[in-house]
Amino acid sequence: MRIGLNLLYLIPDVVGGTETYARGLLAGLQKISSKHDFVLFVNRESANSILAENSKFTKVVCPVCAENRRQRYLFEQIQLKKYVRQFRIDLLHSLAYTSPLFLQCPTVVSIHDLNFKAFGHDMPFHRRWMLRLFVGQAVARSSKIIVMSDFSRQEILQEYRIDSKKIAVIHEAVDAGEIKSGKNDEDQPIDTRLTELETPYITAFSSVTINKNIPRLLEAFLEAKKDKRFRHKLVIIGHRFPVEKVKAIDSKSLDNREIVWTGYLSRQKVFEVLQGSDFMVFPSFYEGFGLPALEAMAAGVPLVCSNTASLPEVVGEAGVFFDPFSIQDMSEKIAQVASDLTLRKNLREKGFQNLQRFSWKQTAEQTLSVYQETMQNR
Repeated sequence: MRIGLNLLYLIPDVVGGTETYARGLLAGLQKISSKHDFVLFVNRESANSILAENSKFTKVVCPVCAENRRQRYLFEQIQLKKYVRQFRIDLLHSLAYTSPLFLQCPTVVSIHDLNFKAFGHDMPFHRRWMLRLFVGQAVARSSKIIVMSDFSRQEILQEYRIDSKKIAVIHEAVDAGEIKSGKNDEDQPIDTRLTELETPYITAFSSVTINKNIPRLLEAFLEAKKDKRFRHKLVIIGHRFPVEKVKAIDSKSLDNREIVWTGYLSRQKVFEVLQGSDFMVFPSFYEGFGLPALEAMAAGVPLVCSNTASLPEVVGEAGVFFDPFSIQDMSEKIAQVASDLTLRKNLREKGFQNLQRFSWKQTAEQTLSVYQETMQNR
């Protein structure tokens, strides 16, 4: 069987969830013995950043710019089917939300969440409109849909009213080897306030999207700091959130040595920062899976986590949960874990145990089974 993988959305050096999923799945597919051939449809920017070609994997560079979403969506719907015919693809798997609608071969699509519906007002209008249109059509027309959690499965069933047998739940994973190598990256300097910290710190990931819940995290942290016994600083990995737009937060109180915004970091440097922290806070109130939770566990970092969406399913017993809409509850759980070394040790061990449920090899094997089932039922 010749399987096409639609990777037109990949942007070099971007390390979001869908990008990590693509690279992890490709790595997993390389590890398992397979009699199938894979054709990777990639854009011009990412042609050199995807895995090297070999006897089983062939790259086809398409004349499209990934960062121009309108152009990419149109190319995917109009032009990609020509490439599918030219390379005699038996099945096409689109790895991020949308898929060509009018193909003669069976199609599989991975839908990571319905964030564009739940928080669409946080997106540019044209992007929200295109996602609503093309994801809905992909759900209706694809032979099989892959989601990353039971939470997402239920959400899609409720939203689109399709046959539940059409959906396969296949979890994502982390590359433990990549995380272990994090401390070997000496090329990229980070904020000197971080490297010179004398007090312990906790970590979180920054994002401008509303579902990541950064404003409430900042309020909860400032609430915890009112107790002088709470000595931890907060290191936020990523670019600074525009807190000036949040009326409940005095931005001046954040411009001090208690909070460090790292700015953009390479993946190796991200894991180095994680490994130096006492624990990570994951305050998001909407996730289709929640890869940062697994990344924290793989780095040996205890997790204080939101109790909503897919996160209880992914984290299991390896975290201390809070209500992400309650600043008081979040603050209390942060302070609790900060003050309890034994609890942190237990969470670390439970994290390592929980990780045994996830691997990219397993993800690849289950995905390959979906391909085979789809072809048998065509």
